[in-house]
Amino acid sequence: MESTRRGSKSLLGIFAILLVMVIYTANFVVTRYSILNGLNSLDLAALRYSVSGIVMLPYFYRLGWKNLGGLGWSKAILLTCLAGSPYILVFFFGLSFAPASHGAVLNPGIVPSVVFLGMVFLGLQSFSLARVLSLVSIFLGVVLVTASSFSLQGSVLFGDFLLLVTGISWGLFTLLAKVWELRPMQSTAIVSVISLLYLPPYLLFWYNGFESASTAHIISQAIFQGIIMSIGTIYLVTYAVQSLGAQLTSLFSPLVPVLTTLIAIPLLGEIPTSLQWIGIVLVVLGMLRAAKINS
Repeated sequence: MESTRRGSKSLLGIFAILLVMVIYTANFVVTRYSILNGLNSLDLAALRYSVSGIVMLPYFYRLGWKNLGGLGWSKAILLTCLAGSPYILVFFFGLSFAPASHGAVLNPGIVPSVVFLGMVFLGLQSFSLARVLSLVSIFLGVVLVTASSFSLQGSVLFGDFLLLVTGISWGLFTLLAKVWELRPMQSTAIVSVISLLYLPPYLLFWYNGFESASTAHIISQAIFQGIIMSIGTIYLVTYAVQSLGAQLTSLFSPLVPVLTTLIAIPLLGEIPTSLQWIGIVLVVLGMLRAAKINS
């Protein structure tokens, strides 16, 4: 009975993290569409955290203002910096210098390595050459999938650096979700509500009344950014971490550029190049190998 329960929880964890990868893949398209139709990255961040923060405020209150369900304010603020409004602002700022395809490789591509190194540093996992080779295969594959869009322009490199920082940030959030044994609703409420602190400076310095966006566009983005992207992904990632472990959960992140490339085949008629197919194979083989090591 116990093994059956664990098996069901693992399957739900896999479903949860796969759903997150689909949402992340869709986010690149949705964000690009939004920026072309009257909402900039600062507006999107405001919509995301105003909706998610208000929705999660009652649960945040029930956690208790003094210790936030036992986590404490210092840890809560750190989690918010790693996965909340500071994180998303750096990510959007990076995309203003580098193409979206770079975000699809540098952000999720580095997550498994960050989690692995963090667990080794904390003594939660042993260091092995097999694990390193699996992670190298994954990262090399992700680079090959998106290599055609890279350049050595100074501004692009700066954007790439910021996107790499966000990948490290999300990897640390994934690791801490396991180490601190966060509950899905707890982490979601904490990150969402504390991220409301972004709204005062936004309203004071950057708000323009959404003059160039239609009402339907604003509402649809508020739902997608505030409910699906903010509440949904943080909840699902935390649930996956508790069900599968931080290392196995992080291995799914490189699926984002792979899914983006594969989806482009039927939707855009864009057939992957030979290098991209090699990259997809390397990512899949690296993930399977790493998953076997961590099973």
